[in-house]
Amino acid sequence: MATIFKLKTRGRAIKSLENYRNVILIPENAMVTLVGGDIDEDAFVRIRYEGKVLMMLADDLRSGGELWGESAYGGIGSSARS
Repeated sequence: MATIFKLKTRGRAIKSLENYRNVILIPENAMVTLVGGDIDEDAFVRIRYEGKVLMMLADDLRSGGELWGESAYGGIGSSARS
């Protein structure tokens, strides 16, 4: 199951295309999905935002995002939701 975050503050991510890298600004309250990496272990994680897969500093996502929806409760059927 994907982990969804709602950004509490504006964020930045990196889009890589061949040998070019662009900084993408992600607005406050945007929803992003963690699609790769370990937010607690890796320096960068892969996120999906507006259909694009981007790289984001894990620390930025930890400090500027909050778990959203079922992600915040450990998924469907979790005892935290009972």
